[in-house]
Amino acid sequence: AESVDVASRVQGVILTVTVRAGDSVVLGQEVATMDDRPMREEVRGAEAALGAARAARRQAQLDVEDARRKLALEKTSVAAGISPAQKIDEAVLAVKRAVATADRAASAIAAENARLAAARDHIADAVLRAPFAGTVARRFRDPGSTVGAGDPIVQIGGQAGLLLRFAVEPARSRDLQPGTVVSVEIVTIAKPASATIRQVSPSLDTASGL
Repeated sequence: AESVDVASRVQGVILTVTVRAGDSVVLGQEVATMDDRPMREEVRGAEAALGAARAARRQAQLDVEDARRKLALEKTSVAAGISPAQKIDEAVLAVKRAVATADRAASAIAAENARLAAARDHIADAVLRAPFAGTVARRFRDPGSTVGAGDPIVQIGGQAGLLLRFAVEPARSRDLQPGTVVSVEIVTIAKPASATIRQVSPSLDTASGL
């Protein structure tokens, strides 16, 4: 049967785990949440940095306008014989520098926008949901545990059920034929489960006969 480990997508502390082994879940059901306070702080920091980048771009745009205005004045002054031609070269260079600063400010805004989007995605990643309907097979972690990105928190088996493999004494194997319904107890599942035997294989260990 299909099974999957539902893992944290971010590093942090588990806030809640809302299911236990043996619980049934539906598609999209919340099974755990991460403490999102660090992520919200990350969003606030990204928002502040984006605001600062936008302010820097506005200032850079004003500096470009001012540099171009001064260039126009210098051209007029040189044409009138008031200023030396060298002033035009200096004004042109000032315009180029102002434009370069404005370009860097625009790039900074793009970077901060991407950082803010990633921070908001991290908040969404704080809620872990069942990828399909099934049964919780294992619960690896409890609230308060610190996990890294990719660490599993619960394991969910699909609706087709779990596939079990177990050994029995030779004397009892005659009673366990394909199609026989048995009750099984699994340490990671809270309550006994019903299972149907599909196959009986020869002994796996010649020493024990199991």
